Amino acid sequence: MQTQTTLTVLSAALLLSASAASALEIKSGNDKVQVQLYGEIDRAVMYADDGYQDKFFHVDNTNSETRIGLNGELSGDNDNLTIGSSLELKWQANPSHAVSMEEESIAGEFSEELVEVYFDFKNAGKFSIGQGSMASDGASEIDLSGTDIVGNSGVADIGGGLTFYDTAGGGYGGESGGTLVGEAFKRQCCDLFNRITSDGLGKRQRVRYDTPTFAGFSLGAATGAEDTADLALNYSGEFSGHQLQAIAAWSNPGKGGDYAQINASASLLLSSGFNFTVGFGFHDMDNLPNDSDDPVFTYGKIGYKCDQLSSLGSTAISVDYGIYKNGTALNIEQEATALGVQFVQELSAYSTELFAGYRTFALEDNTNADYEDISIIMAGARLSF
Repeated sequence: MQTQTTLTVLSAALLLSASAASALEIKSGNDKVQVQLYGEIDRAVMYADDGYQDKFFHVDNTNSETRIGLNGELSGDNDNLTIGSSLELKWQANPSHAVSMEEESIAGEFSEELVEVYFDFKNAGKFSIGQGSMASDGASEIDLSGTDIVGNSGVADIGGGLTFYDTAGGGYGGESGGTLVGEAFKRQCCDLFNRITSDGLGKRQRVRYDTPTFAGFSLGAATGAEDTADLALNYSGEFSGHQLQAIAAWSNPGKGGDYAQINASASLLLSSGFNFTVGFGFHDMDNLPNDSDDPVFTYGKIGYKCDQLSSLGSTAISVDYGIYKNGTALNIEQEATALGVQFVQELSAYSTELFAGYRTFALEDNTNADYEDISIIMAGARLSF
C-alpha cells in the first residue's frame, strides 16, 4: 500500500510538471543540477481475428509504452565525473500485449521503470544503482529499421493476451489446456503471465557497471535482486556511411529460474536506407520432463528507411519473420511462427510518429490440436516530448 501511495504521489508530481512544461522552464532546487522532463504518449487501435471471433481494441502500444520521466545530472567542478539520477514511470491502459477476447478493458496504472542513481567516470566507466535495466535488457531487440515501434523481435508485444483457437477440440482449451500468444512467443515485457522470457532480464533492482567504449565495444555487467546476474557485450559503429549495432548477452535469473539464457541481436543500416536485423534467444533449461527440447527463437527483418520520400520526415517500411520453438517449456514439441509487415511515418515538426502494422501468428505442436492462425492489424501514433 505504501509503494502504491508513493507511486501515486510521484505520478501526480510528474504530470503537474508536464502540464507546466510549456509555460515554465523546469529547474532544480540546486542550480548545479540540470533537469530534463521527458515522456511519450503511445496509443493505437488494434483489430484481432483468431479464426473463431474478431474484435477491435483501443490499446497502449507495449512496443513503447506511455511514460513520463525526469533526469537530473551534474558534473560539479570535475569534468571526469558526472553524477545523475533517473525517475521514470510507465502507464498503460489496455496494454496491447494483455488485452484478449474476454478482457478488452484493463484499467491503467503507474509502475516504476527507473529509480536509479549513477556515477559516470570519463575514463573508468559508469556505475548504476537502483531500479533500472540489467545488462542483458533488450539483448534480442537491437533494431535500426525505424519500424520497431510497431514490430520487432518481441512479436507478442501486440496480441500477447490472445488465445489460439483449437478447431479439433472445438474451443480455446485443446489437449494442452490452451496456449496464449504470449506463451508461445515469450517476451520480457509480459510479466503479466509470470513466464520465463526471451529477451534478457529486463529492469530490476540491481547494481550495474558499464565499461568505457573501446573501438565501438563496451561491456556491461549487473547483479540484482534474488541472485540475478548477467553480462553483455555491445558494439556500435559507423563506416562508409553505414551503421552497425550489435549485442550478445548471458544471463542467470537467480532464484526460481532453473535455466541460463543467451540472447543476441544485430542490425545493419546501409547508407542507401536498406537495413537488415537479426535476433536470437536460447534457454538452457534444467529438469525438463522427458528430455524435452530447450526453448529457442530466431528472428529476421528486412526494411527500407528513407529521409527524402516525404517532407514530413523519415519513412520506414519493413517485413519480419520469427520462429519460436517450445515457448511454453512443457513436455510438448511446439513451433510458433510470426510474420509481419510494418510502416512508420515520422512527423518531425511535431515530434510524432504515425505507425501501422500487420501480424499473423501460427502455432503447431505434437498434440491433436489444430490451431487457427491469429491475424492482427494495429495503427496509431506516438508523440514524444
